[in-house]
Amino acid sequence: WHISLSACLRDYLYIPLGGNRGGGWSTCRNLMLTMLLGGLWHGANWTFILWGAYHGLLLIGHRYLGKRWDNLPCIVRQSAFFLLVMIGWVLFRAENLTVAGQMLTAMFVPTAGVMMNNWEIFAFVTVLAAAWSMAGPNAFDWHGEFRWNLRTANVLAFVFGACFAIIMGGRDSPFLYFQF
Repeated sequence: WHISLSACLRDYLYIPLGGNRGGGWSTCRNLMLTMLLGGLWHGANWTFILWGAYHGLLLIGHRYLGKRWDNLPCIVRQSAFFLLVMIGWVLFRAENLTVAGQMLTAMFVPTAGVMMNNWEIFAFVTVLAAAWSMAGPNAFDWHGEFRWNLRTANVLAFVFGACFAIIMGGRDSPFLYFQF
């Protein structure tokens, strides 16, 4: 349904506003208005409006970065895109702006009480994991070489379960669209 929403925003908002005709300022205005209204469509809450504005700024930024963005190494683009999208999801998911601020602070400011207190080790492991996940071999590369291993599956299941338990942290979080 996101494709139909995107098509609706494009066909009934962006293009009637003038689309990318009329120069840089008009295009930026049209992108921002379209994304603001798209945010408002998701709900009458400042978090959704800010989410729309955030995506409008991302689209405008991408438009102006153009070739400079495309010339960055793939791993840099993928990492930056992932981070920017995760920030946007915080805005989309948070109950209000205060909660969004708390979530973003928790994401980017290390605090006592989390599993790892050594910032340098955490940063190194995070960068290493991101690099491996994007630059390392994937399932298509391993096709024909990868053999099922019960021990590996059990270790991965345990790691997944531990990560899941840490992420959940005892909080009840109903599916987002059940809240509407």
